[in-house]
Amino acid sequence: MNNLFYTRLAVQNLKKNSAVTVPYLQTCIGSVMMYYIISSLTVNPGFAHMQGGGSMVFILMLGCVVMAVFSVMFLIYTNSFLVKRRKQEFGLFQVLGMGKKHLARIMAIETLLTAAVSLVSGILLGFLLYRVFALLLYRLMKLDISWDFSFVPEAAFACVKLFGVIFLVILFYNIWQVVKARPVEMLAGKQAGEREPKAPWLLAVLGVISLAAGYWIAISTERTAMIIFAFFIAVLFVIAGTGLLFTAGSVTLLKLMKKNKSYYYQTRHFISVSGMIYRMKQNAAGLSVICLLSTAVLVMLSSTVSLYVGLDDVMRNRFKRDYVVTVYDYSDDTSAKTDGIVDSALKEAGETAKGLVSYRYVSFAAVDTGDGFEVREENLADYNSLDYLFFMTLEDYNRISGQNVSLRDDQVMVLADGMRYDRDTFSIFGRRYDVAGLKGQTVEDGMDAMGSVGSLHIVLPDFSQLEEMEKMQAEAYGEAKSRPVYYVAFDAGDGKEGSAGLYKDLEERLNGLGLTYRLESAAMERGSFFSLYGGLFFVGLFLGTLFVMATVLIIYYKQISEGYEDKKRFEIMQNVGLSAREIKSAIRSQVLTMFFLPLVTAAVHICFAFPMIARLLALLNLRNVGLFAVSTAGAVLLFAVFYGVIYGVTSKKYYEIVKR
Repeated sequence: MNNLFYTRLAVQNLKKNSAVTVPYLQTCIGSVMMYYIISSLTVNPGFAHMQGGGSMVFILMLGCVVMAVFSVMFLIYTNSFLVKRRKQEFGLFQVLGMGKKHLARIMAIETLLTAAVSLVSGILLGFLLYRVFALLLYRLMKLDISWDFSFVPEAAFACVKLFGVIFLVILFYNIWQVVKARPVEMLAGKQAGEREPKAPWLLAVLGVISLAAGYWIAISTERTAMIIFAFFIAVLFVIAGTGLLFTAGSVTLLKLMKKNKSYYYQTRHFISVSGMIYRMKQNAAGLSVICLLSTAVLVMLSSTVSLYVGLDDVMRNRFKRDYVVTVYDYSDDTSAKTDGIVDSALKEAGETAKGLVSYRYVSFAAVDTGDGFEVREENLADYNSLDYLFFMTLEDYNRISGQNVSLRDDQVMVLADGMRYDRDTFSIFGRRYDVAGLKGQTVEDGMDAMGSVGSLHIVLPDFSQLEEMEKMQAEAYGEAKSRPVYYVAFDAGDGKEGSAGLYKDLEERLNGLGLTYRLESAAMERGSFFSLYGGLFFVGLFLGTLFVMATVLIIYYKQISEGYEDKKRFEIMQNVGLSAREIKSAIRSQVLTMFFLPLVTAAVHICFAFPMIARLLALLNLRNVGLFAVSTAGAVLLFAVFYGVIYGVTSKKYYEIVKR
């Protein structure tokens, strides 16, 4: 047998199994295409010359990493469906006298053909559609097109490297599956797994506990310092719980339904329950993957849409005023010079400061001991237990708030916005203070609003105590100490017209101080925020499309495999006297249950994850929970409609196979 014979046989095999190989090939082409597009956007030099380009490139690089990891797992996973479906074919070849070495050669040619078609077609389609996605990205970022859309060799080479490795791993996996199995086992491959599984009570209980733990973490975590770490822990618990419940919990539940005689011994229930019991074990992995992919799509769409649509809310939360000057020194001389610079720049621009706010403060991290706050350098490593203390003077507070509060030397006022604080006293640096009053609104500070740890704004009686607090924290933290701050914020004009000129003038005058400072302008920074959140929205849509494509393919393969497995079973039922109507009713009940169970579970996941995701979005300055709720509901509804369309298309194929 020459190489031409093996090539012809490989092509015939691919054509003969087109029902499963064509969707797989389309998915490979789509994956290559999308990876080429996002890689091209990442390396394009145009981002180096735009505001917020660095953030955009970083987000796209993260998208590349996620897509690469997902492509490896997804293509290897879906390939396992093809191997299972074709095991009988490989077993028949061996019975007819073909050796495993010859089968390996055929599989190598099939893999090479699939890889070649996928890479060439995917890169070509990626090049053709690159312009469309680039235009979409620029539209989201509110930018004009300023660079061309030529072919990017680096992106093509990245596709060849990544997917070349993936196809090589797939080939080794397929050969191993054939080599380790005996011909008789492969001939019976379709019937494998039909034995009714036992009810794994322990695994089912562990699944419930794991899922409950993930839900509890998502609901109960309130400290912003722990929110990111807690989110990943909750995700791990939910992934484990989902897998265990689909594998063990579903079988256990069906066993309980079977024990209910009045329910089980009805024609429709008897067929659907008995059919699903033996099937759940082999389909559990697919169902749990569908559920987790659906959850990922819903989370990405709802959160990125909320951030992008709510950009105005984000800007208002991040920038309380049009202009913010933060000078890292609060001496009287520096404060006076900064005020003079602001006045001079405003006069030069012909503007008047509106809503001007200025005050001195010092802020640093501390550990809440229950009785007070401990400030030690080694505590900085214990990030999850830190609070952020923000000290200012009573004089500044009264001037800003328009109040006339008075404090004794041993009294403070705590502004505990977003934190629970109900103590009458606390100690810090060996000194105890009485809490004279609690207020719910903290003093404005955009950078503090972005903080990932909880904040307590504490008003001290006089400036001498503020200086003493700054010196003691500097001694405690050494090189990790924070610097004292003089903060000035104001509105001028409409925040747009003339903003660049005023910003530049302020910058030039502040440079003359010879001190470290930060100058911010809402109008000047708006482009950077559009780059950041537009990039997140783009990557969310991009990865969401990839995950939806994966979900569709897994569902399609699940329906195809189940159709072939159920065909003989329903023929037997029809032969023993069941009517076509009863069989169709049983099929519909079983398919609907198996199909929509992952969607319902994903919706439950989203409901429990909602509070934690809302708190994560708050770290990105989106505090409009109503907008996030609407985005989440819209994403769930849209995905449910799309999921229903997938059901209609794939179930039709299932019925065709069963009735054939």
